[in-house]
Amino acid sequence: MALDRLTQQLAAAFSDRRIFLVGGSLRDRMLGRATHDLDLATDARPDEIRRRVAPWADAVWTVGEKFGTIGLLKYGVKAEITTFRRDAYDGESRHPEVTFGDDILADLQRRDFTINALAENLHTGELLDPFDGRADLQRRLVRFVGEPKLRIAEDPLRMLRAVRFCAQLGFSLEPESGAAIARGAGELARISWERIRDELDGILLSERPADGLRLLIDLSLARHVMPELLDLRLPQPERHHLKDVLDHTLDAVSFTPPDKALRYAALLHDIAKPETFTRDERGIHFYRHEELGAEKARAILARLRQPAALIEQVIRLIRHHLRIPFYSSEWSLSAVRRLMYDLGDQLDNAIALAEADVKASDPSDWPEFQARLAELRSRIAEVGEAAELAHMKPLLNGNEVMDLLNIPPGPRVGEVLRFLLDRQIAGEITTREQAVEAVKREFKG
Repeated sequence: MALDRLTQQLAAAFSDRRIFLVGGSLRDRMLGRATHDLDLATDARPDEIRRRVAPWADAVWTVGEKFGTIGLLKYGVKAEITTFRRDAYDGESRHPEVTFGDDILADLQRRDFTINALAENLHTGELLDPFDGRADLQRRLVRFVGEPKLRIAEDPLRMLRAVRFCAQLGFSLEPESGAAIARGAGELARISWERIRDELDGILLSERPADGLRLLIDLSLARHVMPELLDLRLPQPERHHLKDVLDHTLDAVSFTPPDKALRYAALLHDIAKPETFTRDERGIHFYRHEELGAEKARAILARLRQPAALIEQVIRLIRHHLRIPFYSSEWSLSAVRRLMYDLGDQLDNAIALAEADVKASDPSDWPEFQARLAELRSRIAEVGEAAELAHMKPLLNGNEVMDLLNIPPGPRVGEVLRFLLDRQIAGEITTREQAVEAVKREFKG
């Protein structure tokens, strides 16, 4: 295997140095999880590491050299080798003052969790486990190294990392560590939104996103990451009384495939229900929550510094998330084409979101919805590719419309172009000649 070959080559390259397999690659191997990269620690200094690997590595990068890390690529495997370190935090910045050291035990002592504070000697195979990390792996427990309060003070992002590891590994949070996080949640104010975003992404894309989100709420972290979630403790309409809006939301997230846009859409699809909640003699209502939710989601995702393209994908899914669940055989082919146009390349994600939304609601709705969805899929297949439909443009341009109707620039031109596009989406106009005739018939005179 490529990992074994690279491990052997590294052992040979550092035969007169101390070098250890550490971090996530060792942890995952001990858990029987697939690992594709290597993390190593050595007493060699960064410039020496670079000299030792440069002659045979396929690529070498030095972005982290200031912090003691040299990266390389060999046999298609990435490895990062870091000089033993001692980190000193000033309690204000998340960036430690890095001091290189010669002691692997001191290096392990500075790490965040016991399950990450393990080291395997590359030369002898000896496992160093000064903080009982192997026992915590067996107990499936995330626990801070040493005093939790100190680890959090050094870098408050570790609180979110603890939740991410629980969600990714299916572990529980050690009670003392959990209590320290709940007490220190406000320290997240020191952390940039970009770093918070990356950890939240990891939680959402994990195998157990709902568990991670519940931990964020229970530990008071959600109040500083996405406080809008705390307002979702609202009753659902009577026929969905089995769970409130928050529980429905978390279940919907867990029912979606691990696609980033899709999981954020599931998380935020009902985010405007608190503002739109009404109750009358006919029951509970959330009128227009999908439209308001799309704009609220835009603000939340912008705050998290998410890429603009992702934000647009998510708000499109949220704005249209009720349409597929309410599909019926009475829809015209034109309505199906309009749905495909509006969703474009997010059509598959929209279907997955609809399935998760229904599955997370009343279970008795599921069989009947599946039958309607099968029919919709069949009709979509008849039309063709939604992404191509979404890129459709009017067959005439503005100048051609003005010449044809002998009108000046203005709102009337836009009205004609919208008319043309609507008819094209509906499949009623397919050629330029048909477009000209339709414009003459509808607007001339």
